[in-house]
Amino acid sequence: MSNAIDANSDLHIDKLESGSHSYDAVSTPRYTARYTAKDQLKDGTVVIVRAIRSTDKDLLQQIMRDVSAESRYFRFFSAKNRLTDKELQYFTEIDFDSHIALIVSLCDEANTPIAVGRFIKGCTPDLGASGAELALLVNENYQRQGLGSILLNHLANIAVTKGVSEFVCYIMTDNSKMLNFLRHSKYAISQRHEISSVYRLSVDLMDKSGAA
Repeated sequence: MSNAIDANSDLHIDKLESGSHSYDAVSTPRYTARYTAKDQLKDGTVVIVRAIRSTDKDLLQQIMRDVSAESRYFRFFSAKNRLTDKELQYFTEIDFDSHIALIVSLCDEANTPIAVGRFIKGCTPDLGASGAELALLVNENYQRQGLGSILLNHLANIAVTKGVSEFVCYIMTDNSKMLNFLRHSKYAISQRHEISSVYRLSVDLMDKSGAA
């Protein structure tokens, strides 16, 4: 796997849209591994959304520490306190083509990480060329502030440029927060039982007739 970031690259500014927010995105070219954007939570908190880097392993581990045991369980379908070295490598050393991951941080002195999201194309046979599996992990202290929607919208914008028209999520049936979040997003959602305890939700990125 290749490192995601070339820190010495020249950058330029693009004006992009994320939901109802306007922000300046830095990218070379648009939607590459150097993708960086500024956005705003409902309470006015400014956040940075950027492509995850191979050097972000500690930040990813920090997100794991900062979220609840329940959130980790719902994300990984098992009790999990930290990521292994192999998992950290897989989650941070990405190609930004078939595997895209974004990290969201506060604009504070420590650049505190508060969320991470990713989609992976072709990771299961049923997805097809236009499908990708979506996964999000959001710090509970910033939920209900539009953070999940910001992350989803950035990922969706990138996905469309990569030829992806559908996100698929596998969600435990008792994960009401994630289920409600997606059902109330701006995208059309369909769902079915994958197994008795897991829903398979399909997010149609081409159909913005959802509840939002």
